[in-house]
Order: sequence, then C-alpha cells, then structure tokens
Amino acid sequence: MYSNYNTKTQNNQNLNQNPFITSDTFDYITKNVLRYKESKSRTKKLLNHIDTLSVLDIETNKLSNNVIKSVEDCGSWLEFRNYFEVDKTKLHNANFCKKDKLCPACAMRRASKQVKKVMTYFDENPEFKKKYWYYIVLPVRHNASESFTTVFDRARSGLNTLRKSINNNKMGKGHKSFFSQFDGLMYSFEVTKTKSGWNNHINLLCCSSTPVEDIYKYTFKDGKSVYQHKGIMEDWAKYTDNKSFMHSINKIDVSNEDVLIKNLLEIFKYSMKFQSLENKDLLEAYKSTYKKRLLGSFGSLYGIKTDVSLNGDEVLGDKFLEIIFRYNFWSKEY
Repeated sequence: MYSNYNTKTQNNQNLNQNPFITSDTFDYITKNVLRYKESKSRTKKLLNHIDTLSVLDIETNKLSNNVIKSVEDCGSWLEFRNYFEVDKTKLHNANFCKKDKLCPACAMRRASKQVKKVMTYFDENPEFKKKYWYYIVLPVRHNASESFTTVFDRARSGLNTLRKSINNNKMGKGHKSFFSQFDGLMYSFEVTKTKSGWNNHINLLCCSSTPVEDIYKYTFKDGKSVYQHKGIMEDWAKYTDNKSFMHSINKIDVSNEDVLIKNLLEIFKYSMKFQSLENKDLLEAYKSTYKKRLLGSFGSLYGIKTDVSLNGDEVLGDKFLEIIFRYNFWSKEY
C-alpha cells in the first residue's frame, strides 16, 4: 500500500483513520517521522554551514561530495511495516546515510540496534547475569588551548595502555592493574566541548566473577558526589600522559532490564553526543575520528560484536501493512 499525502495534517488524519492502524501504531510512526524530520533539520544546518566555509577552510573541514549527498538524502523515504497479526510495527527500512557522527537519526537507530543485540546476547548467555557489573567513566585532563586531536589521542593512548596492562597481568607480567580483576570490558569514547575545551572520556562496562571492594563516595565542593576507587585513580594516572585521575565507578544490577538498557545506552550513544557540538566543532571531531573505532570490547565480552546493519529490520511475519513516507524538501514535511 502506498499513500502520498501533501501535508502533515492530511498525512496524520488519513493514517489515524485507517482501520488497520491502532493508536499505538499511529504513535510509533508519528514519533519516528518526527525524529527524522528533526534530524533532517539538524543536518541541513550543518550542510548550510559547510556552504559558508571560506576557501582556506575547505581543505580541512569540507566533507566529500559523496558524504554530503548521502547525509542530505538520508531519510527522504521511510518504510514502515505494521504486522497487524502480532500487533507490532517496525521502521523496516529507509535510505540511511549511516554517518552516525553527523546524522542524529542514524545515531539513534544504530544505538538502539546495538542495545538490542547485546540484550539478545545476555538472554542467550545467562551466566553473564550472574557476574558483578560496573559502569566506569574515565575522563582525561584537558584545557581550552588543546586541540581535539591532542585530547582524543590522550584518551586513546590511555585505553591502549589499560588494555596492555590487563594482557600483561594475564601472563604474570607488569604492575598489577586494578582493571585486571575484570574478565570482560566494553568501551566507548564520548566527546563533548565546553568553555574549558574538548572533553574526551571513556565509558566502560565491566564484569567480574567477584565484587569490587573498597568503593567510596567522594563529595565535591559544590555538593555533588561520585563513587570512586583508589586503584582506578592510581592506574588511570599512570596510563595517561598528564596523570589524569578523575573517574567514577557505579555498580549496576543487570538483572533489572531497565537498568541494563540505561547503562548500555551510555556506552552506545557516543555518536549522539556529536550532535550537541557546534557545526565547526562537529566537523573537526568527525574529520579527526573518521574511520577510527570509538566502540569495542575485549575479554569475555569480545564475543559481543557491536557492528550492526542499519538496513532492513527483522521480519515478524509474511502479512503486514506497508506504509511509506516521502520527504518533501520544499515544505520540509513528510
């Protein structure tokens, strides 16, 4: 079934009056259409910014024509499938640009698919839910005068040293690392920028067969508090070139699905953080991290492959109502 409505009002009225469409289906489709509309508005501002770049800026900041075309066309059509026999609706496909550091819609879709993939892995491997789980954040020191690349490389180098220390400990070599007590780790790099400069930090989801002892609560002068551990502070200072020591550690209950999903989103939402950057900063971060891995796992969690395909969602049956939306670039509506 294909319907082409000229305005948002006509679109919603006709869709809502369809006897096959339940209120939940209508709300799901409306929410996703709005998400892609907002995403296209965000990427349009980015592309307009690129058009205003001076000749001197083009070499360092301009995106390739293929990337620009892909981002511009992303979400120009959306294919929903309403599996009415099981009362499920999915955004089955679209012309995704797959540039999740530039496109908010692709960032959200990738994150949700990655969370779902890990949740499936947990369901298929129940022994993981019997372990002790912790969410750790490892920032690196920085100042406003440092470039993105300088701060980002400091975080990457720190993570690589952390990984090597764990491997050395397994072979009975080197300084006993705090992190060697974890048999599995999943990580992501998170990027933001404030008045104090580029803030790059690493999110870690870690599991262990034994609980972590001696976690304490640290309270800042402004009254805010975090949970910390002396071992993390000492090791992270060793692993970074400027002795970064700030961190936080929180125990999480993976038997609570909502809690687990919340913490998995903290790992997988790294690319969504790019959307909060100013256009010029977004381009700098994108160009500096192009083809660089910002997400991964090792140890017992290495078996969880975090790569996902944005094309084609799961098929829930051979009977469905297909609903296709097309984007009108003039009216900026679906």
